[in-house]
Amino acid sequence: MTASSQEPHSEEIEVGALARDTDLDRVGVVMGRAGAHYQLRPIRGGTAWNVRPEAVQPLNASDLLREKVRQVNRRSAGGLA
Repeated sequence: MTASSQEPHSEEIEVGALARDTDLDRVGVVMGRAGAHYQLRPIRGGTAWNVRPEAVQPLNASDLLREKVRQVNRRSAGGLA
């Protein structure tokens, strides 16, 4: 992990951007805000979850590639490929 991905993110993350929930170590699509929390939805669809603003990190290119590899590995390990 890079130093920048460990620091709290203070800027607004726009709807549709990919972001990491550092509390759950999950990646999702930013769907909007619910009060003070961001709402993220899994990339491949599913139920959105609430994330504290200080636990949301925008993804950079290497984070996105890492997540895609993680998803492919999960599918192949589970026989879902």
